[in-house]
Amino acid sequence: MRAWSPKPAALVLTLFVPVSVASAQWDASNEAGTSTTATVAPTPPPAPAEMVESPPLAQSSLQPPEEKGLEVGFTWALQIGVPIFLDVDRDIVKAGADIGFFGGADFGYFIIGGAAGMGWNPVDLNASGISGLNGRSPVTRLFLSIPEFRVQIPDLKVVLPYISGSFDMNFWNFRETQVVCSVYYCNQSSVYRFTPGFTGRGGLAFEVNHGIYVDLGLRYSFTGKGDFFQQSRWWLTPYVGVLVRRRK
Repeated sequence: MRAWSPKPAALVLTLFVPVSVASAQWDASNEAGTSTTATVAPTPPPAPAEMVESPPLAQSSLQPPEEKGLEVGFTWALQIGVPIFLDVDRDIVKAGADIGFFGGADFGYFIIGGAAGMGWNPVDLNASGISGLNGRSPVTRLFLSIPEFRVQIPDLKVVLPYISGSFDMNFWNFRETQVVCSVYYCNQSSVYRFTPGFTGRGGLAFEVNHGIYVDLGLRYSFTGKGDFFQQSRWWLTPYVGVLVRRRK
């Protein structure tokens, strides 16, 4: 008879014990209140608003808006006028002609500048009836108007209305000359005499191209006695010209 060997029994016992232990663990995990599924961690609450980093603001939004300064341009005009004296016998003192230049700093609604020029009014001495006076000679006027302050309406299309006022330095000559001598020769020159005055003007400038206008207006001028006249004088000067307005 063949003797019994314990090796097969030990092998069966070795295979059976781990399976039994695993089965016992499975049964324990399926008891009420337990689960073998993986546990998912809860989502953390959002961070407080003060802890959330906001994206950096654009550099331009951090800077204050750039303020525009006062815009200054330049306006100039060349004018030809017809001076007409109001308080004289116009059969003797005729209507004349003058030419003047105006220029100034243009601030939009006002201009600060000055004007200069010269004019002539023919005087018919034959019509004066004074013995010994005959012929026809001009009264010549040189003038410098400074300062001249002008107010205008710049926002209108096509037309630019304006008014202005200025103080005048007038220098007059009528047939008066003097001889001036140097070391080598003598020369006869005209003598101009000073009178203070004032001029007010109003006009309309019509734009014909960008910044270029046809200038139409009227000047009213006054002069005191000074060194030339024995009484105050007044005259009107209608004029036409070209006005150029340059803005930045």
